[in-house]
Amino acid sequence: MKPSATRCIRFGALPWVAKMNALLLCVAVLAIAALLWPEWLHDDELTHGIFLPFMAAMLVVESRRDPTPRFLGGGLAAVSACALLLLAGLSSFVVATVYAAAMGWTHAMAEFMLSASLVLVLGAAWLGFADGRVRLLPFNWTMGVAVALWLFASPLPPGTYARLSFFLQALVTGGVMRVLNGLGIAAFRMGNVIELARTSVGVSEACSGIRSLVSCTVAGLFLSAALVRTPRHRALVIALSPVIGLAMNLVRSLLLTLLANGGVDIDGRWHDMTGASILVVTTLLVAALAWVMRRREVTPVGCPGEAAHGPVGRSPQQALIAACLVLAAGALGVFAVAGGKAGRVSGPEPDLAELLPAAPAGWTARTTPDLEQYSGTLHTHALVERVYSQGPGLESAHVTLYLAYWRPGEAPVSLVDAHTPDSCWPGTGWEAKSVPDSRPALGIGGRMLAPAECRLFALNSFETRVWFWHLYGGRPLVFVDPHSAINIVKLAWRFGFGSAQDQLFVRISSNRPWEEIAAEPILKRFFENLSPLGL
Repeated sequence: MKPSATRCIRFGALPWVAKMNALLLCVAVLAIAALLWPEWLHDDELTHGIFLPFMAAMLVVESRRDPTPRFLGGGLAAVSACALLLLAGLSSFVVATVYAAAMGWTHAMAEFMLSASLVLVLGAAWLGFADGRVRLLPFNWTMGVAVALWLFASPLPPGTYARLSFFLQALVTGGVMRVLNGLGIAAFRMGNVIELARTSVGVSEACSGIRSLVSCTVAGLFLSAALVRTPRHRALVIALSPVIGLAMNLVRSLLLTLLANGGVDIDGRWHDMTGASILVVTTLLVAALAWVMRRREVTPVGCPGEAAHGPVGRSPQQALIAACLVLAAGALGVFAVAGGKAGRVSGPEPDLAELLPAAPAGWTARTTPDLEQYSGTLHTHALVERVYSQGPGLESAHVTLYLAYWRPGEAPVSLVDAHTPDSCWPGTGWEAKSVPDSRPALGIGGRMLAPAECRLFALNSFETRVWFWHLYGGRPLVFVDPHSAINIVKLAWRFGFGSAQDQLFVRISSNRPWEEIAAEPILKRFFENLSPLGL
């Protein structure tokens, strides 16, 4: 590293390659911010994202005000580090593109890998701009935090989020129980539910403290760069910030539990008010900690360098950054062209309600209302479900027919596969049981159907069998696990980069075996209606 010899130069003094790189990186940051903006607005765990672009910009400006800036030498180590970061960033970008092709750009893994790619490329660009021959940005802690903040712009990967949430829920529940026992309040624990004398309180994902943990970590990082100066104080602020967040969330959970024990309805106003209040208080506490650390510091007296004069030299890092950005832009162009291909002419959208037969003699039929509430999750408004019953009791025969339809390009294949009974039913209390054959060959009305996926679920003493098919362009697909990375690649390769086609999801559930319900006129008529659509 070179000693401070000069201040950061003006943007206008940069070579044209460095200018182009800086502008393209700004465009990339703005594009990713636009992609993540809906998440920032609607996801409670990502509300800090609204402030991230402004925080990062403030830190970039602040880093350039360093009176004794440091710049990197032009040796092989700096060039190699820049190249490795760019290679890792491109690899992460490729993974994000594959996930986007298979599951859409709004999928959590696609957004996370895209954010990781941005951080890696920004890190490489930082090394390039901190080169002693370029000197646009200094090599200091403030600039490093400006880059690292973008790691917190996207949702956590689903698996990581679930494990962290479960751990924090157990931590909060155990902490509240210990305080209640210490206060002599009668309570016992069932999982993440606290049973009190008058009521019960559940510690849900929203109460786990993830929001406070992430927000306080972001605040701690930002304040460590914006306020404090010594490495020891910076480490202390960063280490204590998440601890403050978790502690204040525990205080909130305890307060709500005590209110519930006192007969207060904590749903709605109390729950939301305490959540917002605790978030504000934790942020203020982190800021106060950073301010106390700053007051204890002695402001260093530096000898500011002279303003840069003369031409600025070129560096190999700038060529590497430019090549990386061109490759990424080219990949996006290929992705856009492949994704924009016109799908097959699928004709008018089928009337799903007309495909469901009327109730035959001896049966009653009830169409399930309010399926529209699932449209946002499933990315379609074409949903219909009808329940047929031979009697009012659970011992009577029941058959449920469900259909969902997607126009070409409306949803990726793996999004449909991600909302099958395997992933959705256990979350509503059903327990999956093993079946002898998960892909049976089923017959109806003298003809064989495409192999169906067969499942068995139990809720208390009630069991129901489920058969489902997923059709793409009128052809039944073989079901694959959408949470497997290998299957994601297969789905993207086969369906993500070609022309989009329409999709139909068919589900039948019953408390009777197939051999018994296949003879009913309900199913015969149902599959006669589905035959023109490919089943």
